[in-house]
Amino acid sequence: MEEQSILDRYRPLADLGSGGHGSVVLAFDTRMARRVAIKRLPLPLDRSGRPLTRTGLAEARTAALLNHPAIVTVHEWDLDEADAYIVMEDIDGASLAEILDQRQAPLDPDEAAAVLESVGSALRYAHANGVLHLDIKPGNVLITRDGRPKVADFGIAALTDAHGGAAGTAGTIGYMPPEQIRGERLDERTDVWALASLMYEVLTNACPFDSDTPEGSLFKIEVAEVPAPSDFAPWIPDAASDVLLAALSPDPDERHDSVEAFIDALSLHLGEAATGREMLAAYLDDALGDELAFEGEYAGGGVWYALAPYSGWLLRGSAAFVSGWLAWAGVSAMLPRSGAGAASAAIAGLAGALAPGLGLALGGVAISVGLGIMAEWWIGLAAFALVLAWWLTTARLGEGDSLLPAVTPVIGIARCAPFAPLIAGFVYRPARAALAGGLSAITTILVAAATGGARPLLLPGWQWLLTPWRSGVGTDAFLESLADPGLILIPVSWALAAALCSLACGRGSRLWALAGVAAGLAVMAGSFAVWDLLAQDGTMLALAAIDLGVSAALMAAVVAAGSPPPRDD
Repeated sequence: MEEQSILDRYRPLADLGSGGHGSVVLAFDTRMARRVAIKRLPLPLDRSGRPLTRTGLAEARTAALLNHPAIVTVHEWDLDEADAYIVMEDIDGASLAEILDQRQAPLDPDEAAAVLESVGSALRYAHANGVLHLDIKPGNVLITRDGRPKVADFGIAALTDAHGGAAGTAGTIGYMPPEQIRGERLDERTDVWALASLMYEVLTNACPFDSDTPEGSLFKIEVAEVPAPSDFAPWIPDAASDVLLAALSPDPDERHDSVEAFIDALSLHLGEAATGREMLAAYLDDALGDELAFEGEYAGGGVWYALAPYSGWLLRGSAAFVSGWLAWAGVSAMLPRSGAGAASAAIAGLAGALAPGLGLALGGVAISVGLGIMAEWWIGLAAFALVLAWWLTTARLGEGDSLLPAVTPVIGIARCAPFAPLIAGFVYRPARAALAGGLSAITTILVAAATGGARPLLLPGWQWLLTPWRSGVGTDAFLESLADPGLILIPVSWALAAALCSLACGRGSRLWALAGVAAGLAVMAGSFAVWDLLAQDGTMLALAAIDLGVSAALMAAVVAAGSPPPRDD
């Protein structure tokens, strides 16, 4: 069963687990064609039951501030009505907690050195930027396939000033010092204690402060005697035990002043970090085997998900063709029987390939001047105004929705012009889809009228592609074709059809996409039926039936090939 996409962009693949602060989902980023991990944080509610968005987003902003090789990258944070989302890189590997559980034994001294170096480096960087982690534990240390430890989940970190001073109790029992459990003022030494607790477990595979309750953990920290690490692992020298026990002091003043001081003291008694990374990489390679594409990563989305990374090439190729044709047609009207048209097409086509917005601007100006020369000056001026509006609203951005109005008359030759608003809804967000759908209707109507087409003006003459200035009709016949007031229904209905289709396709499933296509077809068919009633004609819907039917069949094939593809903002 297909799941609804997250934030209109991320397709869920699997649940990665949940904890006290939220749940994590493995998802496929349809825009960047990559896997990501998405942490979902329910927003706290105020007394009236409304979400307190500031609290949820503060955690995400804090995490997004940090950019370091030993910190899991945060790509994006966003929210909806009830939840905040932190979108992070997906680490191909395993957590330190999983490795310790699988081995049922502590890490090698070299491996421990690799963990200390990376986690310590991440915390040093965070503290230098005024951020405390406050939840350092094996589950938040992820080991990549090449053996590099990375720290995850700065979502509960607190922003502090250079002198420290954040308060909070969020964290995990067993890895929180007394001041954090009690909700007292926190500083860098809080993370020093947590890092020492992590390293104690790394070296002994034991967590001495774990408990079912905060009170139980406090008793083990402050009252009970902490076992020396060498009691669990005899190879650990007494000097290393002294470093760990000092950092685990209940009194912050008796700990190391900084993470750097703790690392310098403990690393003297461990192995080589570089060797440890190689050992961790070898272990993960054996434990995880060859990396496989997640089942359904591309298959669930179908063809469109798999082609998403290559859409830019298709866009630039289409822009080159459209820009080149517009420039050729316009310049051929000004300088017939010369090579200027071909040269202009080459220049505009190259511009369209390199910068689609520029190429479309050149082609649009050329075709407007050509219309002024071959028809009436005011028609050329009106065409320029229409092209300017088109360029300002969409074409200057050089995206696919700006090309759709230009190519719709071409697909209209194949009796499928209504396919344009439906495919716009399949690909784009509602506003962009509606604009593209409405403009596509206008260009199709104008080209059909100019080439002698009959109502409902969905079928342009094919000759205009090769001989644009020989296949047209006179100005009077052109204006007479456009005089029917019922024509206004077509752009309006196409825009509405595109928007409805887009809203349904935004849910990311084929079933919803089919529902959106059906709704769009119903709106367009309804507009022709209304036109019949207004004109007391009774033939418009019948004349458009073939075009609507062919478009419906094409959209059925599109949806069968895959779920709605990546959407731009």
